[in-house]
Amino acid sequence: GRLSSVLDISMKEGNKKELHGEGSIGIIASRLTLESPIIKDKTSFIISARRTYVDALMQPFIRAASSEDEKTVLGYYFYDLNAKINHKFSEKDHVYFSLYTGEDKFYYKVKPYSYLYDGVLYEDKMEADLAWGNVTSALRWNHQFNNKLFGNFTATYSHYNFHISNYQESIITDQGQVSSEIFSIKYLSGIDDWSGKIDFDYLPDPNHYIKFGGQYIYHTFRPGATSYKLQQTDVLNIDSTSGAADVYAHETALYIEDDFKISDLLKANFGIHYSSFIVNKKFYSSIQPRTSLRYLFWNDWALKASYARMQQYIHLLTNSGIGLPTDLWVPSTEQIEPQLSDQVALGLAKTLNNKYLFSIEGYYKWMQNIIDYKDGASFMGSETKWYEKVESGKGWSYGAELFIHKKTGITQGWIGYTLSWTERQY
Repeated sequence: GRLSSVLDISMKEGNKKELHGEGSIGIIASRLTLESPIIKDKTSFIISARRTYVDALMQPFIRAASSEDEKTVLGYYFYDLNAKINHKFSEKDHVYFSLYTGEDKFYYKVKPYSYLYDGVLYEDKMEADLAWGNVTSALRWNHQFNNKLFGNFTATYSHYNFHISNYQESIITDQGQVSSEIFSIKYLSGIDDWSGKIDFDYLPDPNHYIKFGGQYIYHTFRPGATSYKLQQTDVLNIDSTSGAADVYAHETALYIEDDFKISDLLKANFGIHYSSFIVNKKFYSSIQPRTSLRYLFWNDWALKASYARMQQYIHLLTNSGIGLPTDLWVPSTEQIEPQLSDQVALGLAKTLNNKYLFSIEGYYKWMQNIIDYKDGASFMGSETKWYEKVESGKGWSYGAELFIHKKTGITQGWIGYTLSWTERQY
């Protein structure tokens, strides 16, 4: 479902024997992990949390640099929380529930302060922040049908949110008459996903390892909405929300692959991935073959080659006109086609003296239907729809990677070097 940059993270299970914990207190962040059995040898949990506190440590310096009256509060922090509980019903049935939440936040606040000017009393305050974060949860049932067939049945929910807000308030007292002015603006963007997935592992014999399965995702995209509010006592009252409407989409996928040993020298993986995406009245679909080969030849050298076609229905728009991250995820629509890529790779690998693993690999990737903002366009503003602010193009990525890994001995480690180029044309 992605052209690149897929990160596979597996949470470890909690200790089924005894309560165990670990943590650390650092200069800019602290973390704590607890794990314990609930029912010994059957049910356990693990919970882990982390938070930075650079914002708290910087407050004395910020106050020293600002005027005493303004009482400026400025900071940035992030936090994350992971939790997992698992239960063994039998030797063939296990259930897992996991939860992740995290947020990055930059904030700026001027606490209420007052001053006199030309006999008029002014009381002002201001708040602004920029934040982005995720919540994701998964419920998975693992079942062993027999010694050759295993299945995982997973239901997931995920929520991504990004927002920028600014709030200003002034209270004016002039000769006993009190008036106020309030201005606020807030930009919101996000995605909610509900998903069901079935995955099977089938091992018919020692030479074959077959995987197959399917997935369905119900997407709710909020590509971007801006809320404005302006109030002036007895003069003006504006409260409006504008921007792109929510987009609802259905995504499905089916796949099968076989990792099999053809001979003592040749090993192959052949697979095919089918996906579809329904948005409004538009239907997209794609058949994506993937294959990789490994051939052993002279003196245990390994030659590796691969080809993969991939299609992605979600686009990332990054606004380059602002210093802080503004990653907006938007869907394919009737106007914006899915991204498509083809990638080939060729490499050599060898283990030297049973101590060092050496590999070098080159790759080339072609991409179509990638999008970016038009010159001068911004994610803010509602004069045009978001898909009218972007343009479509194509891209190429290519390069080589060198990797050396020492796997045994008292001193172990690895070193890698990559030289790559990425080009875009709109």
